[in-house]
Amino acid sequence: MGLVASESGRDGNLEEEELTTRKQIPISELKPGMHVVGLDRSWFQTPFFLHRKLIRDAADIEIFKRHGIREVVIDVSEGAEGEPPYHSEPAPSAGILPLQLAESTPTAKESNPKNLARAQTTTLAEKVFRPLTRELKVARTIHDEVLTLARRIFDGVGSGAPLHSPAARKVVADLLSSITRSPEANLLLVQMRRFENDLMVHAINVCVLSLVVAAMERLDNNITALGLGAMLHDVGKTRLPRNLIRKPAGHTDQERRLMERHPTLGATILRQSENIPELAQRIAAEHHERIDGSGFPCGIRGAEISLSSQLVAITNLYDNMLSGRNRPALQPIEVLRQLYLQSNAGALDRGLVEKVIHCLGVYPIGSLVELNTGERGIVIATNRADSLKPTLRIVSSPDGVAEPNGPIVDLAESHSDSVERRIFRALDPAREQFDLMASFDSSLMFPA
Repeated sequence: MGLVASESGRDGNLEEEELTTRKQIPISELKPGMHVVGLDRSWFQTPFFLHRKLIRDAADIEIFKRHGIREVVIDVSEGAEGEPPYHSEPAPSAGILPLQLAESTPTAKESNPKNLARAQTTTLAEKVFRPLTRELKVARTIHDEVLTLARRIFDGVGSGAPLHSPAARKVVADLLSSITRSPEANLLLVQMRRFENDLMVHAINVCVLSLVVAAMERLDNNITALGLGAMLHDVGKTRLPRNLIRKPAGHTDQERRLMERHPTLGATILRQSENIPELAQRIAAEHHERIDGSGFPCGIRGAEISLSSQLVAITNLYDNMLSGRNRPALQPIEVLRQLYLQSNAGALDRGLVEKVIHCLGVYPIGSLVELNTGERGIVIATNRADSLKPTLRIVSSPDGVAEPNGPIVDLAESHSDSVERRIFRALDPAREQFDLMASFDSSLMFPA
């Protein structure tokens, strides 16, 4: 069926050739220099943002032990078995990062509340913000390249040419490589491009969202097929009249029936293409089906719909509602609420929707929020232990003054000398005329 839930430490998301570099070992054999890519506990049972980290010292291993980790999967191609990797100065990992940073005994100087707050924002800047801005540049370059390639693929199909399978596989491989490096940077780009009402941007966004959820939740044992299906789910629209595709709403009954043919058209295109997996074909055919039978084009229900198709159905809805392609755009928190309501109504699988929410966060990376203090901030890391308390970069003070060098704040942490910060509401960056990309300028200096 394409998707398999894995509660073990084995990484079921990897292509067969990658498995040769993976090795499962007990925690007692874990040493500094090893690169961890999997844990033996479910994502829901650990407070780590991602199960991926370069082990730097014994303190990292102790954090694992404190959270009940007994076995890990290491990648010997990233970090040798017990030997430090070849990188002379490896970049800080945003992988297995405890959402509440490891405890340490403060010195007399650090015990001063102001010093503690300053030390905290510096630590968060080094461990969360700077790695994110660094990876954002790399991910943005990759996204620009795959968007160009995807456009050529869709334009070719639209002109009647066969689908170029090697190019489609390259798009998925490049995105998967970027997501493996930093799912956070890729999710941030989805937020940044949410108002680019373009079929290609939508295709890449759905592909990214599906791959991130599948990787983080270990949902798929054929991730390339999932990525191909997600990227090509709307390829059937290339065979429909362009003016119909560009029409935002108000379709006549005849136009609606024609639009509802695109899953069947897409599946036919993929079936007639070389080297496109059957699972990808099913995703194109089924991404508008619903488990209660209310979808189209066939009205199939329940287990008749592959779990991969169900995942793409959810990420497709997420991106459509976020970007406002068919109706007014919604804020991420409202999109997640709508998905949850649809799962309550029986159209979407409740467990799968919860996994998507768990991965993306109630306030996804890149969300602009206002705090109870009047400050405004950008979410730079979600909190899987408490989705209402992400990590923020403050961008304006309580009186509305912009803070280009604003502090990094973990809402899960509290200080006795200050008011507890809480998110009051989510804001629309476009309405607030806020430049999201500029707020992730890695050249900004942070408080010492």
